[in-house]
Amino acid sequence: MSTDLSPKPPPVAYSGPVSASERFVAPDLLRGVALLGIALANSVYYIVGRTMGPLARPVDGSTGDHVADVLVGTFVDNRAFPLFTLLFAYGFTVLIRRQAERGVDRGRARSLLLRRSLWLIVFGALHIVLLFEGDILLSYGALGLVLAAMFAASDKVFRVVGWSTLVVFVVMAGVDGLGGGAGDTSWLPFDQRTVLGDLLWRVIALAGLVFTAPFTVAMLLPLAAIGTLLGRRRVLEQPERHVVLLRRLTLVGFPISILGALPLVLAAIGFWQPGEGLLYLLGMLHGTTGIAGALAFFGLVGWWAARRAERASSGAGAAGRAAEPAAGSVVGPGAQPGFVLSALVAVGRRSLTCYLLQSVLFVVLLKPWALGLGVEAGTLRVALVAVGVWLATVVVAVVLERTWTPGPAERLLRRLSYGR
Repeated sequence: MSTDLSPKPPPVAYSGPVSASERFVAPDLLRGVALLGIALANSVYYIVGRTMGPLARPVDGSTGDHVADVLVGTFVDNRAFPLFTLLFAYGFTVLIRRQAERGVDRGRARSLLLRRSLWLIVFGALHIVLLFEGDILLSYGALGLVLAAMFAASDKVFRVVGWSTLVVFVVMAGVDGLGGGAGDTSWLPFDQRTVLGDLLWRVIALAGLVFTAPFTVAMLLPLAAIGTLLGRRRVLEQPERHVVLLRRLTLVGFPISILGALPLVLAAIGFWQPGEGLLYLLGMLHGTTGIAGALAFFGLVGWWAARRAERASSGAGAAGRAAEPAAGSVVGPGAQPGFVLSALVAVGRRSLTCYLLQSVLFVVLLKPWALGLGVEAGTLRVALVAVGVWLATVVVAVVLERTWTPGPAERLLRRLSYGR
């Protein structure tokens, strides 16, 4: 029996959020841009009283609607969501690395990740019941539980998991090619246009999401595997070391994404009318090539960050290089971001708060029992509302940034995850 009664050292404190001067432009910038895509993609969920076709677009849209459909369907639908998922897994990997660098043992680090993921599930469930049935936070929380269990797995394991679950992603992506869509609730036994009916619908949606959570997580795993592998290589933190990869992702990803999106987009605006079987296959094509689109946006911003870091490095000169910040850093001599960039970065730093704020504003503006702008709306109208809502979140994020105030949702999640 051991007789060692010497006091054990206290556990190493968790590594909390880094200061603004230690953050990197590229990840936050991508989140800020992706949130615009999320707003545009989610806006069609609020269209009521229209017959919906492929990609949840009204079958009788106007010319303006069709223009919006082509732009959003080609560059946003099934592109913003994979990008956001990539960034979620990338951020998860960064969080794991920070705990390891701080000296936090694996058991405590895994407990932190599990707590954070469980609270994210709670956030998502409340978001669904109170605001928006198309929530993604609950699914990300469930995905986080899987990533927490796998956080010490090798790159090879993540590759195997990613490739083996890709078939689930492809099969589920085909649903977007079918008619009906987010606005079709005619099958409900109650009127969704009332406050009570809308609440009942969201409760049903929550039950459905909980029931299908294993399939959703399996669908997200290929994207999470890619994000994890990119995060382990610090592609966005050290973009100048990955210029070739970033350039290839951009130059190859965009053509694949656009060509893969167009057949279903043209069907959505009535340019041609394929049968349901072919529509399902086109939905699979649209969703699968959306991964290439997400990687293209990832590569484009990373490539830009690499060029920016190289210019800052060459401009600093040999005498000043010792004092330069890490590549991609927000601050530093000659690296101060402009107003637009700063605003996008501010949104990215508060992505959870801005995501939830989008839902609040959408409910007020579009719900039938509120201002009702979504009733019999076209996609052009809701797209303009989406851009306006996103701009409103930008204003809020900039105000918080200038007062050095974190997003309230981020602050609450950190407190619940880390404790005091």
